[in-house]
Amino acid sequence: MKDYCPDCGPATVSHSVERWSARVNSVFGYLTKPPELVWLAIRPAIAYTRPGRMAPYAARFAAALGLGVIVEKADEKDNWRTRVIWEEAERRGIVMREFRPFGLPRDIFFATFKNDTRAFDGLPRPRLAHESAQNWMDDKGVILKKFRATGVPVPRGKSCTTIKQAEKVLAAIGAPVIVKPSIGSRSRHTYMHITNAAELRAAFMKAKELCPSVVVEEELPGFVFRITLVRGKIAGIMRREPPHVIGDGKHSLQELVDEENKNFLRQGPIFHILDVDRASLASQQLSLKSVPEKNRMVILHPKVSRSFGASTTEITDIHPDNEKLFLKIAEVLNDPLVGVDFMIEDMSESWLDQKCGVIECNSLPFIDLHHYPLKGPARNVAGMVWDMIFTQTPPSR
Repeated sequence: MKDYCPDCGPATVSHSVERWSARVNSVFGYLTKPPELVWLAIRPAIAYTRPGRMAPYAARFAAALGLGVIVEKADEKDNWRTRVIWEEAERRGIVMREFRPFGLPRDIFFATFKNDTRAFDGLPRPRLAHESAQNWMDDKGVILKKFRATGVPVPRGKSCTTIKQAEKVLAAIGAPVIVKPSIGSRSRHTYMHITNAAELRAAFMKAKELCPSVVVEEELPGFVFRITLVRGKIAGIMRREPPHVIGDGKHSLQELVDEENKNFLRQGPIFHILDVDRASLASQQLSLKSVPEKNRMVILHPKVSRSFGASTTEITDIHPDNEKLFLKIAEVLNDPLVGVDFMIEDMSESWLDQKCGVIECNSLPFIDLHHYPLKGPARNVAGMVWDMIFTQTPPSR
C-alpha cells in the first residue's frame, strides 16, 4: 500500500507548509519591490567585502552551540542535484561543506577555492548576478504574463483564485486544459486532460491544496523539454518523457510493461519502474491486455515524473530557430542559472511551425537531470556552473 499522497507522488510534501509558503512568497514579492532598487545600489559594495568568507565561521559557531552539524561529504540525505555539484567540486579541488540545522539538510553550503569562499543556497551563483527575475520566475501565472508581453510563446491561460475564474478560462480557451498550482514542482497536484466543468472543479480544489492561486492553461501537444541556461547559454536540453512503452504488434501492454521494468536503470535510485494509470489507458481505448501496433507510443501515466516511471533523453539535434528562442528567454530572465520547461513536439523542427510554449521556469534547477539521462549523452552542467563561480579551476569536460 502506498504511504504517500497520490496527488504528490513519492515526492510528497506537507500540503499546509506548501500552501503557507506560497502565500508568504506572494506577499514577500510585493514587499520587496520598494527596497529592491536600494539593494541593487548597495550590492556591489557588499559583494566587494566578500561576505561569504564569514560563512565557515558562522557555521562552526552554530555547530558549537548545538544548533546544527557541518557535513564534509555528500551522503544519502542529499538530493542528486547536490551530489553532482559536490562531486564536481571535489574533482576541481574546491572544498565544499554543508551546514545542516539540527541535522536536517536544508541546501545551505559554503565552498572555498584558494582564498575565495562562497556561501550559497542550493546552487552557487555569481556575486553580482542580476536576480530580479527570481522574484517571479517560479510563479507559473506570472511567467505567462511576462513571457507573453515579450513575444516568448506560452500556452493560453491564466492564474485563478476562484473556481468561477477557472470556469471562464476553460470556456474561453476550450478543452482540454491543464490545472496546476501556480507555485510548485515535480508535477505535484497537476492534472491533465481536463475537459468539462466537473473535472475542472475537482482538479482546481486539489491544486488549491498546495497553492492559493491555480493556473488553468491550454494543453499543448508534444513533450516537455528542460532547457538549462548557464550564463545566458544553453548548458543542456533534456526531453522528459511520460511513463510509456512502444508497441511491437506482438506483445500485450502488460508484457511490454513487465519487460521494461526489468531494465536495471529503472531499479532506482534515479529511474523507477513504470506506474500504470488505468484511466490513461482507457482514454486511449486500451487495457493491459491490448496489443498496441508496432511503433505506437502508449502513455501509461499522465504525470511526467521519474517517480511514476517517466524517462529522459538528452537532446543533441536542435533547430537554429529554437536555439535563438532559448537565448532570447535567457535575455528576458537575465539570470545566470535557470531551468526552462518548454513544450514542443519536435525539437529538430522550428518552433515557428509548431504549437509550443514555455510552461514553467525554475530558479533552482535540478541540473542532475543532464548528468543522468536514461538515453543520450550526459552533460556536465555542474562543471559549467563552477566555471562561472571559480574561473581559475580546471574547465568542465
